[in-house]
Amino acid sequence: MSFTIRTKDGRDVFVSHDATNAREAVAEALERRADLRGASLEGADLHGLDFEEARLDGACLVRASLRRSNLEEASLSGADLTGADLDGCNLEEVDLRGAKLEGATMRGANLEEANLSKADLTGVVADGSNLEEIDLEGARLVGASLQRANIEKANMVGADLTDAKLSSANLEKVALRGAKLVRTVLAGANVEKADLRGADLTDADLRDGNFERTDFDGATVDGMNVEGANFHKARGLSPSKIPPRGPYR
Repeated sequence: MSFTIRTKDGRDVFVSHDATNAREAVAEALERRADLRGASLEGADLHGLDFEEARLDGACLVRASLRRSNLEEASLSGADLTGADLDGCNLEEVDLRGAKLEGATMRGANLEEANLSKADLTGVVADGSNLEEIDLEGARLVGASLQRANIEKANMVGADLTDAKLSSANLEKVALRGAKLVRTVLAGANVEKADLRGADLTDADLRDGNFERTDFDGATVDGMNVEGANFHKARGLSPSKIPPRGPYR
């Protein structure tokens, strides 16, 4: 008995003569350090596997379960992980440039220094995850949930965070130049020393947030809710937009 991993157009990627299912075949391929670029693994149960430094560029992992897997330094540029389960995964320094992750879950995942530039993370749920120094330049995070996430020193230049939820997240020293934060919820978030130059914060919720020493130069701030927020030594905001006082919690 054998199991063949193929691309969506039917090209053989890896043939196992012992595996009876996709999980067993992928585990064997990873052990042999096989090239899995373009592999079609839609809906596969791959939870807990070790994908460290694996090559999965352009792979189809739609609705696949990768829960608690190790993908450190794996290459998945251009891969399709729409609806995938990545809860609890280690994605440190993973390459997901241009990948599709619409509707994927990443609760409690580690994405430190990962590259997701120009990736589509529409509707992603990554509450409580570590995204320190992640590259999300030009990424699409419309409606994403990153509540209580650590996003310190991330590159989010030009990212679209329309309707995203970042309540109580840590965004200290984050680069958000030219980002779109329309109706974004930053209530209770720490956004100290962040770069929001040229960002669009129309109708954003900044209640009880900490924006100390943050640069708002050239930002659009119409309709922001700033009740209880801290803007001590913030730059680029007119006095009429800054509340007289109010605790950051």
